Amino acid sequence: MPHSTWTRPVHRFSLLAIRPLGFALGLLILLNLVLALENPRSSATRVWLDLPLPEPALSIFAALLGLVLLLPHRVAGSPRIRWILGGVVCGFAFLAAANVVAYYHRLYTGSFRTAFPVPFSCLILLVLVSEFARIFWWVPAPSTLPPPARVFVRTMVVSLAFLILISAHVVTFGSTDHRRTASAAVVLGAKVYEDGSLSEALRDRVDTGVRLYRQKLVDFLIMTGGVGANGISEPERMAAYAIAHGVPPGRIILDEGGNNTFASARNCGEIARRYGFGELLTVSQDWHCARIKLIFERAGTPCFTVPAAKGENAPIVRPSFFLFREILAYPFYFIYHS
Repeated sequence: MPHSTWTRPVHRFSLLAIRPLGFALGLLILLNLVLALENPRSSATRVWLDLPLPEPALSIFAALLGLVLLLPHRVAGSPRIRWILGGVVCGFAFLAAANVVAYYHRLYTGSFRTAFPVPFSCLILLVLVSEFARIFWWVPAPSTLPPPARVFVRTMVVSLAFLILISAHVVTFGSTDHRRTASAAVVLGAKVYEDGSLSEALRDRVDTGVRLYRQKLVDFLIMTGGVGANGISEPERMAAYAIAHGVPPGRIILDEGGNNTFASARNCGEIARRYGFGELLTVSQDWHCARIKLIFERAGTPCFTVPAAKGENAPIVRPSFFLFREILAYPFYFIYHS
């Protein structure tokens, strides 16, 4: 397709404005493919592309888009190549749009609740529409930066785009409440003070778990955590709080080996198998939910996440700090906890 008057408006976008998110998405897709080939449970492809394909076949299929997104723009110089690349991007854009439609259908039918009704697939769709426009109509402006500075700037901008994608996933996933009927709810531990009282975050988690039990959505609560430096057992204090709020002691299971999320995922999987549990719900703060889902799935313990309801005195600054920390931590867990 020859460049026409469409070129002019798209030409005004520099490389820094139109390309980084697409390039970052391509990197993420191919990195995920490497992990999926090593262990199919490590794949996160279904976060944005939910098709009836097993892993690693789904990630291999998605890799076609990843390769197209990483190709240099000059590859699309000939009309034939431009149509092939544009067709691949357009096809995946339709799949992303189908995911968006399915999301709102499930939201309308009450399959889940959310405080932020915008799915991650919306961002993916926006990125793919921009990439389609780039392939057909964009003419990159000549860079005035010397090569070393150009590489540095592009690396920084793509890294920022990568974090934007991670941020969007953490926020949109964490805002979604997947509560449903399940065998048990796993309540993840947090800080317990010297006097034995629960921190605000931990109280919110246990309150949410108790609410799930009262709603008859679960039959058991699994309290998972560790023993703090003060010698106080998080699961024991969590159980005591739940019992004080009406949960029978026989309906509470303790896991005192859950010193981190991965240990909790492994231990709760063993508990589920021992008790013959089916589906599990996991309860923690919204910023934690995306990483919980990732780690529990990789540990072979499938779960549905439920963000803890915020108490009346919940602070604003500290959750913002934890969200920022989670955005930086998620890529590490994505790569190394496979």
